[in-house]
Amino acid sequence: SSNQGNFLEILRWASETDPLIKSIFEDSTGNASYLSHDIQNELIHIMSNEIREEISFMLNNNKYALMADECRDISGTQQLSIVIRFVPNSNNSTTDKKHVVKEYFLGFIPLEKFDATTLANNIVEFLNHWKIPLESCICLCFDGASVMSSCAAGVHVLLKKYMPKGIYINCAAHRLNLVINDTSKVVRYMSDYFSIASQLYSFFTESAVTNIYFNKAQIDLGLVQSSTLKLWAITRWDSRWTAINAVVNNFPAILKALSDISEDGNGSRATNAGGLLMHDQKSIFIVTSFILHNFLGIIKVLSDHLKSSSLDYVRGECLITSVIQQLKDLRNDESFNQIYEKVKEFCNSNDIDFVQQYRSYRTTAVPARFQEFIIDSTIGQRETLQTSTDYLNRLYFPLIDCMLVELNDRFSSKTLSLMKSISTVYPSSTSFLNTDAIDEFCCHIGGDSSALKNEFFVIKGPPPQKKRFFEKIRN
Repeated sequence: SSNQGNFLEILRWASETDPLIKSIFEDSTGNASYLSHDIQNELIHIMSNEIREEISFMLNNNKYALMADECRDISGTQQLSIVIRFVPNSNNSTTDKKHVVKEYFLGFIPLEKFDATTLANNIVEFLNHWKIPLESCICLCFDGASVMSSCAAGVHVLLKKYMPKGIYINCAAHRLNLVINDTSKVVRYMSDYFSIASQLYSFFTESAVTNIYFNKAQIDLGLVQSSTLKLWAITRWDSRWTAINAVVNNFPAILKALSDISEDGNGSRATNAGGLLMHDQKSIFIVTSFILHNFLGIIKVLSDHLKSSSLDYVRGECLITSVIQQLKDLRNDESFNQIYEKVKEFCNSNDIDFVQQYRSYRTTAVPARFQEFIIDSTIGQRETLQTSTDYLNRLYFPLIDCMLVELNDRFSSKTLSLMKSISTVYPSSTSFLNTDAIDEFCCHIGGDSSALKNEFFVIKGPPPQKKRFFEKIRN
């Protein structure tokens, strides 16, 4: 290609109107053109340093939120991206919009070690180098990976030594996903179930042949053809509910299609169909499907709200509390028996032998945070699930207990109360200008709650002006 790269091509284009740049190409000697890749990298390095210094100047000891995430570049090098969010001072802002939260990317930190101590030290050294005051950080935004989120020795815990006001917040929707992921660490069958549900979707969607069998089965059984299997996504909670819902609604067609493929086909396709058919006809697969369908259906409302661009923290706090309470209310024999009866009817209508045994052949290791809870599942020996009592004590109750532990851990009361307090300065919130809830937010940022409450009273104004003023703020 005649293209010499962005840097040289931009310079050649600029040389058409800029005499100085034109002289670099025409008058410089061959070994002093200053256009080599080393010079290009040095220029980029100088410009990036200038930008970082300008960001540090704009910050000017204001409060900020720190965001960090691990990523891998095209060469395979693992690195940590560093971003800060803050409101620049009005006299430093270069735009017409004042007092607006802005996000600034500071750079990447190359990583050689990936333990929490190394990551925390790298972040501290990087921020100190660019004169970003550690004590001004009021929020730490990381993902939910254990190295970041561990309550014992996670990165956020280690950074607290330098950033005492830095409350740890990771993506609320991601937290929900981590809750269901951690159930597989307590209930052995869950990892098998996740794998089967994911393989079902792949089997019927990645091949036109298998999809034809599935559509034909729907027609033969009089099922709605517009109802298709849904993707079981690893990082999306709501996709799991829709995937389970699709499996339950299309279960007769799934069994018929798998049976037809295993009988008519040959080779790996028939073998895979036979294996999936065997797993789908196990009673534990159906019991788990109905239990998760019930649990995830409750939580889907919360998941949708937490992903909304117009998130209301007050409503979010109420929904989280409500979901936790609903799960607690389901932890009884009567609620399980209602699900169990539906499962028995479902199995009878699909000619499935409900009296089957499921055995786990691997030792289950319980995470440390669950050690204080009573685990009814057998540990270190083969586990057999056959009766309703087995499913109640070794599947239903452990699933609820695990979800409650994770929900309470990942949505702590301190975080929820702070979210509710912050919403008082958010115009679209139902708690906007609520003076009773502002104290915790002021305490967290070191603000004067009395002065802020006075401003709230002034903003509210007399009743005739109240509605007009609110409309102005919202617009």
